[in-house]
Amino acid sequence: MSQYDVAIVGGGIVGLWTCVVLQDAGYKTILLERSALGAGQTLASQGIIHGGTKYALTGKLTGSSEAVRAMPGRWKQHMAGEMSPDLSGIAINTPYQWMWDAGGVSSKLSSFFASKLMSSRVQRVAGEQLPDALRDKRVYQLQEPVLDVQSVLKVLSANIQACQAEVVSVEADATGRSRLSLNSAGKTAEITAAMVVHAAGEGNEVLQRVPMQRRPLHMVMVKGELSPLWGHVIEANANPRLTITSHTAINDGQTVWYVGGQLAETGASLEVAELIALAKQELHGVFPDIDWQQMVWATLKINRAEGAQADGGRPDSPVVEQQGMQITVWPTKLVFAPMVADEILHRLEASQLLPSLSTGEAESLDHPDLPVAEVGQYPWDNANWV
Repeated sequence: MSQYDVAIVGGGIVGLWTCVVLQDAGYKTILLERSALGAGQTLASQGIIHGGTKYALTGKLTGSSEAVRAMPGRWKQHMAGEMSPDLSGIAINTPYQWMWDAGGVSSKLSSFFASKLMSSRVQRVAGEQLPDALRDKRVYQLQEPVLDVQSVLKVLSANIQACQAEVVSVEADATGRSRLSLNSAGKTAEITAAMVVHAAGEGNEVLQRVPMQRRPLHMVMVKGELSPLWGHVIEANANPRLTITSHTAINDGQTVWYVGGQLAETGASLEVAELIALAKQELHGVFPDIDWQQMVWATLKINRAEGAQADGGRPDSPVVEQQGMQITVWPTKLVFAPMVADEILHRLEASQLLPSLSTGEAESLDHPDLPVAEVGQYPWDNANWV
């Protein structure tokens, strides 16, 4: 039976990032994913590496904006190959985003963006520097990139042991280690680990009974003759009215606008046809020159799984809960992956779990005979377009 220092359950961004960090630190680590890497919340995200500016739209910094403020700088170090994981090989959809006035941004908010606190992150832009669709709007350039999330997952998974297997149960054995029973396409296996990290989003609730909450979203996808655009339609509210990222559909090469923001929050209570009708209305109000009737549409319902909060609100930072030699994590946002991995490494050290491998030894280890987990597809490449 294969034995590990750490078994990570869940192959999203946090599971993969943590696996690389722990392996680099000398821990014998395996990652277990029941379907495809990134399936669920990670590939359903918009890939925005933001520093909290979109949470400061009321004209003041919130708890969320403070917690995430340092993250773009941290990610840029990884993207430059200055820190492990080395993300220098990933694809960047855009190095910056746009924020533009929906028609009701107050002078107070404009003054806030011009303040010393925000001027390094948001700059007013006008004229030929803007995409054609934004020439008539009050626009700010936001110095935060949007990444091709698939490329991030491929880089992170390249040099780790990521197996496609469902974890059926986790039980403590007589030595205090955890015994994990696995199933993959009818084939069963067992491994043991000194520490188990549950990073499976909603799947955490199945294996690890730690309080969790769901924040339902209903995202909109629109495809057609669209120019690529990344940005936020802003109002003086805590959330952008719309958040738009652009992607290329793999089957026909057309541009997809993936739309979140307040629309996705409101859409959680709407049926597909109702949300598409609302999205057409909202997008027409912002871009009246585009013929939205000529586009094709789809939606995606997704639950953001989070650590439970007393007030039911969105956590400002990652939630990490430890019960003995099991750790359960919810990153809250894709951008927090480095912070979560750092915290898990700290928890292992505090638990006096020492790494068992020497440098370079990981490549020669024996592992259970299970298939390799592959990176999943984006939701728009499996959508039912109407």
